[in-house]
Amino acid sequence: MISGCQDSQTSADVWNVQSFGLPDPAGRSGGACTSALLKVLYADHRKLDDDLTFVEVLDKMREILSEGEYTQIPQLSSSRAMDLELPFHLVSQKEDATD
Repeated sequence: MISGCQDSQTSADVWNVQSFGLPDPAGRSGGACTSALLKVLYADHRKLDDDLTFVEVLDKMREILSEGEYTQIPQLSSSRAMDLELPFHLVSQKEDATD
């Protein structure tokens, strides 16, 4: 799970996600962390042969938020041990994606 910030912080809202350079935002509002994640994933989608790892996605999200002067620091948590150097995927890449 990706959290928008540390437990001691508050996740910021963005009144205009266009500031993140997302495709067709139409000036809508949204979460700063979600907008940063989408920006990272849209940029990575253009590089089909070079998937980002979980750590790289989180680092890039933190960098985008910091550059935008957001103080929140996104966090990654899991109830199970996981290899953070594996490619980041929103859904399981296993054939039997039951767990």
